[in-house]
Amino acid sequence: MASFRFSVSPPVRIIRPLAVLAATTLAVLAIVPATQAADTTPLNQDPGPAGSFTWKGFNWEKRFWGGAPQYNKAFDAANVSSPDASGYVALRLTNPTGEAPVGAEFQSTRQGFGYGTYSTTVEKNLSILQKEVVWGCLFTYDPLAEPGYNEIDLCEASAWGGGAAYGASWPVSQGHGYWFDAGKPPGQGNNTVTFDVTSSPITTHRMVWEPGRLTFETYAGEGFVGTLLKRTVLEGSTVPVPAGEKVHFNLWVTGGGGGDPAHVKPESVVVRDFSFAPAASVQPPAPVAAISLTASNAKIKGLNRTTLKWAGATGGSVTLWINGIQKTVANTGSYVNAFKGGTTTAYKVCDLAGCSSVVSVST
Repeated sequence: MASFRFSVSPPVRIIRPLAVLAATTLAVLAIVPATQAADTTPLNQDPGPAGSFTWKGFNWEKRFWGGAPQYNKAFDAANVSSPDASGYVALRLTNPTGEAPVGAEFQSTRQGFGYGTYSTTVEKNLSILQKEVVWGCLFTYDPLAEPGYNEIDLCEASAWGGGAAYGASWPVSQGHGYWFDAGKPPGQGNNTVTFDVTSSPITTHRMVWEPGRLTFETYAGEGFVGTLLKRTVLEGSTVPVPAGEKVHFNLWVTGGGGGDPAHVKPESVVVRDFSFAPAASVQPPAPVAAISLTASNAKIKGLNRTTLKWAGATGGSVTLWINGIQKTVANTGSYVNAFKGGTTTAYKVCDLAGCSSVVSVST
């Protein structure tokens, strides 16, 4: 969305994150009949409530309400197309008067996507993006998830006004990253890696969101067979955790950085594809016993001698279980059980905190 306002030092670009007007994203959804898309992707089991159109298995809402991050707060639902015959969605930045540009945005009606793999394919030569324009490529956002609002930006791109206000010349760059504290300025409240854009007319982006880890990839061309332009892995305790995030795409104008926002010319971006695959449900591993136990057997003159060895037990003595019968032995870390005859014997060792796994020996 508007989150990876890249930082420079000095000066720092003071461009507020989307979170500053979180309330606007809670606006009531437009009362617009849902449009039947040309897209034939099966509907997801949880597509979200009906919205403006259905696309790639989910329901989506075109933004009709004003507010951040567009510098003049102007958005229009008409600036977002419904899916065309190819299943593509177009966002158009318009400027009908030549002095007041109007942004475009659409968002999922579903809340709470969570861990998984997100991908999108975009048709736009970002190297010629106007310096005041921000392409809010796929991002997640939850206005109630303070302080970072679960804003994860897969492929946001801009020159952030170009930097003339600071005596600089900022190129268009793209970012992989997230916000962990939207109340702080860029470079302090976000964890972002930026990289140069290319003139590739089509790019494909993928993000894998896991507990404590985000992996981002950007490729030239359609799909994941083209040149890998950038791969970023971000890890740590500040990585967002799932909440009520929605998926957004937007195209808007920043008022910062010394640009000329009022006179921005029309721009457009075509989103060819979107997909989301939830993370596989992984069962937590079984707890590992604190006491490890091994057993070996030797038969000498018809007498079985099973040697037990353990580690990790505490205290001066342990409870040794032999075929369900317990006895107290010194916690020396070893014990020899001598007996005649052939049988299968089950052993385990316990202290006051727990027991080892059962070890069976056949003689």
